[in-house]
Amino acid sequence: MRHLTAISNIILIITSILLALVLCEFIVRTMKLAPEVVYIEKWRMRLAQNPKIGFEPIPNVDSTGKSVQYYSYDGQSNDFGFRDYNHSLHKLAGSQRIAVIGDSVTAGLWVNDDTQVYPAVMEKSLRRKGINVDVMNFGVSGYNTQQEVETLKDKGLQFEPDLVILGYCLNDKWRDDGGIYQTLLHEQRLSAKGGKIPNTSSLNPLVKQSDLARFVYYSLLKNKNTASQGDDANKFDKDNVAEYFAELNNLSRTHGFETLILIFPDFGEQDANLKSFDTYPFAAEHHAIAQLASPNNLPYLDLYGIFQACHNSLGYNVSYDRYHPTPQGNTCAGNKIADHVATILRQ
Repeated sequence: MRHLTAISNIILIITSILLALVLCEFIVRTMKLAPEVVYIEKWRMRLAQNPKIGFEPIPNVDSTGKSVQYYSYDGQSNDFGFRDYNHSLHKLAGSQRIAVIGDSVTAGLWVNDDTQVYPAVMEKSLRRKGINVDVMNFGVSGYNTQQEVETLKDKGLQFEPDLVILGYCLNDKWRDDGGIYQTLLHEQRLSAKGGKIPNTSSLNPLVKQSDLARFVYYSLLKNKNTASQGDDANKFDKDNVAEYFAELNNLSRTHGFETLILIFPDFGEQDANLKSFDTYPFAAEHHAIAQLASPNNLPYLDLYGIFQACHNSLGYNVSYDRYHPTPQGNTCAGNKIADHVATILRQ
């Protein structure tokens, strides 16, 4: 009898815990307390030699047959690790080059066809207009403005771009790499000590699917986790957009290229934020980025109106989530951006 009572108590405790977790999950999800996090497959990234970049994509990685549930594109990266074909180091006479830097939006998160990512759409559209141009995509998921501009300095400038486009996403003020940088740092330190590299792949699906797990890990434990990694893990957790807009301006003057900042909107759920800019909850953030661009002589193009028009003309959603456009959204916006860019290049 006592044995049955003990079993019943254990079942009751387990059931109570499960119900409490379900309730907490419901509350966190309903109140939207969990941060939206970009997850990056570990096998695609490595630590960068430039400490201001932190991590970088591995060159010539073929993702065919591998899990792409987080970064999600099939195919091979180029000689620098980016989602693009290989460009010759020296541009041909009479041609112009555009280097596009950015995060997962520019890298085309969840867009399966390389030709439907907005930099590729721009290239095709500009060539149709009779402009001999190569558009180089240097976008990397999880990057902030510092990492993007440093990537331009390390890898993009050698291609002598005539125009540099920075695709600004509203989460670019901080590091949003899904923990990949801490993971790579931790593995490097373990390897240096002769320790066994842990398999962390089982953690990602839980954190990806559960709002409660993301809230606990990134909102409650993030500061503790990053502090334990030292200064290396903390250096991307500050807002340095103003500093790197100024750096981009300096590079523009030194190397003689034009610049353009693209301000991508926060789409909201099911394109809900595209209804009206008057009620758009992030209008102040767009204005703040414009205010940072202007003193640094960085022309900008706010894409809110372009995506709103795309949504209205297509009659369906142009985004997957708050930040990432669908293939249709990429195509529509890419063609409109090309119209604006054509004016710059023809000058």
